[in-house]
Amino acid sequence: RSGLFLGEIKHDKFEPSQALALALKANEYDNILNLDIDDDRVIKYLKCETLDVKDKYKNGLVLVCVDGYPLGFGKRSSDGIIKNLYPKAWRLL
Repeated sequence: RSGLFLGEIKHDKFEPSQALALALKANEYDNILNLDIDDDRVIKYLKCETLDVKDKYKNGLVLVCVDGYPLGFGKRSSDGIIKNLYPKAWRLL
């Protein structure tokens, strides 16, 4: 392929692609959740489950990383829940 698929517009909102998430570096995005490899939330994310965070993240798109390496995007709501945007076909069972 030539270029990078950034995402698409769905229901008047931009949804970023998984390719964009993997192409970013942790220091290139402002709103990141950087998890330690031993954190239980890493497995929850890879199973496409929601993540509970009570930290100081902005609402909207969050780049979920493990030790600085991106896994994908999530969408944080005002109640501290990150909805998983990890591709369903890639999930752990």
